[in-house]
Amino acid sequence: MNLVIKNCNCINQADISIEPNCLNIKYAMNGTGKSTISKAILLKSQDEDALKEKLRPYGKDEESDEQPEVSDIPYTKVKVFNDSYVSTKVLAKENFFDNPYMIFLNTGECDDLENKIKEMLDDLQEAIQNVHNLDGLRNMFNSYFTIFKLKGDSIAKTGGVGELLKGNGSGFERYQELESYKPFYNNKNMKTVSTWAKWRRDGIDKIVEDHCPFCTKELTPEMTEQNQVIEKVFKNSALSTANAVLEYLKNASESGFIDVNAINEIEDYIGDASKSAELCAALSRLGTETHYLNNKLDEILLFRPMNVTHEQLNKIEESLEKLKIKKTMIDKYYCTPSIYELVDMIEIRVNVLKENTRKLKGLFEAHEKKLNQIVEHQKEDINEFLALAGFPYEFELAPDGEKKAKAYLKPSSEVIERVLTPAEHLSWGERNAFSLVMFMFEALSENADLIVLDDPISSFDTNKKFAVIRRMFDNQKKSFRDKTVLLLTHDMQPIIDYVKNNTFSRMGVTTKVNAKWLYNANGRITETTIEENDLKNVVELTNIICMDNSYPMHVRIVNYRKYIELTKTNCKNTASYQVLSNLIHGRAIPTEDDDITQLDQTVIIRGCNEINDKLGNFTYGDLLSLVTDEKLKNEIASGNDYSKVMAFRLLFERHKEVFKRLRMKEPATYKYINETNHIENDYVFQLDPMKFYSIPTYYLQKLKEAINEI
Repeated sequence: MNLVIKNCNCINQADISIEPNCLNIKYAMNGTGKSTISKAILLKSQDEDALKEKLRPYGKDEESDEQPEVSDIPYTKVKVFNDSYVSTKVLAKENFFDNPYMIFLNTGECDDLENKIKEMLDDLQEAIQNVHNLDGLRNMFNSYFTIFKLKGDSIAKTGGVGELLKGNGSGFERYQELESYKPFYNNKNMKTVSTWAKWRRDGIDKIVEDHCPFCTKELTPEMTEQNQVIEKVFKNSALSTANAVLEYLKNASESGFIDVNAINEIEDYIGDASKSAELCAALSRLGTETHYLNNKLDEILLFRPMNVTHEQLNKIEESLEKLKIKKTMIDKYYCTPSIYELVDMIEIRVNVLKENTRKLKGLFEAHEKKLNQIVEHQKEDINEFLALAGFPYEFELAPDGEKKAKAYLKPSSEVIERVLTPAEHLSWGERNAFSLVMFMFEALSENADLIVLDDPISSFDTNKKFAVIRRMFDNQKKSFRDKTVLLLTHDMQPIIDYVKNNTFSRMGVTTKVNAKWLYNANGRITETTIEENDLKNVVELTNIICMDNSYPMHVRIVNYRKYIELTKTNCKNTASYQVLSNLIHGRAIPTEDDDITQLDQTVIIRGCNEINDKLGNFTYGDLLSLVTDEKLKNEIASGNDYSKVMAFRLLFERHKEVFKRLRMKEPATYKYINETNHIENDYVFQLDPMKFYSIPTYYLQKLKEAINEI
C-alpha cells in the first residue's frame, strides 16, 4: 500500500509504503515527522474532521487552501502505540483497561464449555424469562425499593414512611373538619389528591393578618380548625409515600402479581392512626416477600460460570435446591396464580437439573480449570515479557465475575499486594515497557489490521531492545506475527538486528521485515530502501569512504582520521593522525597539539607517506589546497547533506570564535553540529552517510548564517 500524507504539521507531502503482513521499519532522525505520520494514519481511520483540526499545517487556519489530507487506507482497525497511549490509555485506569477480561481472557477457549453450561441452564432461566411481563415485575420491585428500606424484619420508620404510620397522608374522610373538602379527595386518585393537598397545605403559610389567601376573608373559628387538621394530615412526605404505596399495589394487582384482598387490607390501614401497628406489620410483610422473591430471581438469572462460587460448585445439588422459591415465603401478597405458576415451573426445571448434577458439575469444573489455565498462561507470558524489558514488577490477573477480570501490578521483591497508583510509582522507562506489553495484548484482542509503533523501544537498554521486539513477533506465542506493523523509530538497533543481522529468519521468526529510511527535505518526505549491504561495520565504512576518490577530500580526511581512531592504539601519537588533524584545522604550517610548536618535518613526511595509500599521492600542501575555506563553502553550497555537515565541522574547527558565538545564539544547532560524526556511537554498524544522511532545514539555515562571518 502506498500512503500519501499532505499538509499535516511540518509535512507538505509524505509518500509512505506499507507492505501487508510485514514489519515495516521506518528509520528517521528526530524532527522528520514520524509522530505526525502515526497521528495522520490514526485520525484518518477514526475521524476526518479531527484530522483537519489537529494536524493543520503550522501557521495555517481553516480558511487556508492547504488542509490536511491522507489518502484512503484499506485498514479499519488501526491501533497506535505512542506517548499518548502510555499516559492516557493504560496507566490512567486502575484496572489498566475498562474490562481486562476482554483483553487477556476472552480467548474463545472457554466458549464451548460456557455454551454447554448455558444449554443446561437455559430451561431454568427461560422459565423466568418467559413469564408474562417479567420486566414489569422486576421494575415494580425497583419502584418498591425506592419507597421502603428494610431494617431487619421490619421497615425503616423514617421520613414519609414514619408519617404514613402515624396516620397521615390519607384517610381524610375520618376527619369531620374536612367534610367540606370531600369533593376534592373523595373517589380521586392519590396523585390528584396529593397535588391538591400540597396546594391547600402551602396556602396556610400564605395567611396574612388572619385573612385567607384563597378567599381573602377573615379567618373564622371553623377555618382555623380546618387548617390545624390540614397541617397535621396533609404532610407532603406522607402524601407522596401513601400515593407511591397505593400506586404500587394497584399496578401489581392489575398485573396479577399481588392478591387484591391483601391490597384492600392495607388501604384500610392507611390514614388511620389507630391502625399504625397493623399497617407497619402489613408493610413489613410486603417488604419481606418482595425482597425474598426479587433475590430468588436474581440468584437464578446469575447462576452462570464465573458467578458460581466454589462452595456452590462442591454442593451442586444443595445449590440447585436453594434456587427454588418457597410458596410459604410469599403466601400473603404474592400468592396469585401467575406467581405460583412461575414458582412451580422453576421447581420442575430445577428438579430436571438435579438429575444431571454430575454432568453440570463437571462442566463447571472444566470451565474453571480451563479459565485458570488461561490466567496462569497469560500471567506467565506477560511477566516473561516484562522481565525481558527489565521491569521490576509482576502482573497479576484474576477473574472477577461473569466475563470480567481485574488486573494490577505488584513489586517483584516486596511483600505488597498491589501498586494502587502505578503512574506515580513507575519510572518513564518502566511505564513505557509496561504499556507496550499491554498494547500488544489489546491490539491482538481487538484484531487490529494495522499496528503503528511510534518509537516504542527508545527507552530500553540496548541489550533489551532486541529481546522485546523479537518477543512481539514470536512464532510460538500471542504476538504480532505476520500482522501489518509500521515501526517508526530514530533507533538504529532494529535496523541492525533485523536487516543487517537478519535475526528474525535466523531465529525462526516468520514475519518479513521491510526497512526504509525517511528523509524530510523542506517538508517533502521520501523514503529509501535499506538493504543488508547498506549497513556496514563502522571501521569498514570509514575505510571505504576515505579510499573512494569520487568523494570530496574533506569527507575522506575526516573519515580517515576516524578510521585511525577506531583501529590504532595511542592513535594521537601516530604521524598520520597528526597530519590529518592539521589538515582538518587548515594549518598552513602543521603544529603539535598545542597549536604552537611546529611539527617536525620528518613527522610530516612520514604522515603523508602513511596516508597516501588511501588518499592518493599528495603532499601536505596538495591536500591543504583541496580543503581550503573557499572549497568548503562551495561544498556547503552544492554538496550532499553529509558533505555539508563535514564542511561545517572543519570551518568551525578553524574559526572557533564563530563556533562560540553559534553556541550562544543557537545552542540546539551548536549541539547538533558538535556531536555529528563523533565516534561516541553505541552501534557497531551504521548506514553509509553518503547515501543515508539528512540535515534539518532549520539547522542548515543557521549554520549557513554562521559561516557568513568567515
